[in-house]
Amino acid sequence: MSDARDPLRARLALATGRSAGRLSQALGKGSGSMIGGRLALRVDPQVLRAVAGDRRSVLVTGTNGKSTVTALVAAAITPGGAVVSNTTGANMTDGIVTALSADRTSALAALEVDEVYLEPVARGTRPKAVVVLNSSREYTRGVSLKSTLEHWRRTAAALPDDCVAIVNVDDPLVSWAFETAPRRIGVSGGLYWRGDALICPACGSVQDFTDDSWSCPGCRRSRPEPDWKVVPDGDGWAVEHAGERTRIEVTVPGRTGPVGGAFALAAADALGVDVAEAAERVSAVADVDGRYAPYRLGDHAARLLMLKNPAGWAEAIDVAVSTDRPLVVAVDPFGPKDTATMWEAPFQRLAGERVAVTGGRTADAVAILDAAGADVVEAPDIESAVRAHAPGEVMVACNYPAFRRISKQFRGGTH
Repeated sequence: MSDARDPLRARLALATGRSAGRLSQALGKGSGSMIGGRLALRVDPQVLRAVAGDRRSVLVTGTNGKSTVTALVAAAITPGGAVVSNTTGANMTDGIVTALSADRTSALAALEVDEVYLEPVARGTRPKAVVVLNSSREYTRGVSLKSTLEHWRRTAAALPDDCVAIVNVDDPLVSWAFETAPRRIGVSGGLYWRGDALICPACGSVQDFTDDSWSCPGCRRSRPEPDWKVVPDGDGWAVEHAGERTRIEVTVPGRTGPVGGAFALAAADALGVDVAEAAERVSAVADVDGRYAPYRLGDHAARLLMLKNPAGWAEAIDVAVSTDRPLVVAVDPFGPKDTATMWEAPFQRLAGERVAVTGGRTADAVAILDAAGADVVEAPDIESAVRAHAPGEVMVACNYPAFRRISKQFRGGTH
């Protein structure tokens, strides 16, 4: 594909986008990051290539955990130079255009990318690394998992020869989609939810799973040996790679945070950053758009998790169980599928455990947890739900609208 660009057209596109963004802000319609990038792309469909320039970029995609891992990657690669990132979460092509156009000088980029926009973003940025976390059904937009995987597989085959795909080898769907990449390294990223990976995408056979591996009896595919993996290290965690062990400290409780850190260290290593130095930078990440940072409520500290599918709920349940932290479930209305994602999640792991529930869909969440055998407590608001547990740290698992409402409330100091 030709890389011919028109500098004048690109400048006009960016000027149009900036004007639209400022107008959107002035009218109180939002940050302007989406509309500005969208109009810039209409004026010049190649404008992403123009604003990407010669930066060395890392793209982060997947169904769950993109924002968190992007923040960790951005921190991990900072020893290599200044980093630009789409920290507002605008992860489609238009939002990425806006983020890159706002910072034309940084030599590095860490970009969160929506699953179905990976191809145009990769084509426009020509990344040095693509991090692929997991794959699961998308409930909020009706995008089919099959089409996403096929999109990924085509994108992987077209990646530049100097780009490395950093993939979660514990997810057989990700492994299949990116086996076409010119270069690939594996991270043991875990697979908390196997319901979407039961059928081999290559041959249609039912796959075999063990505690830490998978294989297909039909086409003989199996889990590749990971190049990076998280292991217990005393009272914490370490990342093993090439016979070396690097201690890693992260804010996120449980194994989820260290796994995100492993992806970040792998990306830093791919860009030539010293792994030990990258680990130090990762340890400084305390908050990602309201996630994880503890909000104080008297003698309690609430950590928010935002969940959108069974895989996310399964991960939150695992964090609560593995760290022995009490759980609050907050669910607000979000269309006809508000609680559909919860019915499939393994809430039976919380049988006998006290779980406080709040939000506009309290009745639905209570029904799910009651069926799973949990000791359910209904609460009229988030403060009461958190205080239904003993003083200390509490995990608050939220669907998208509940997360936005509660994080705004906590940040505004209205609790």
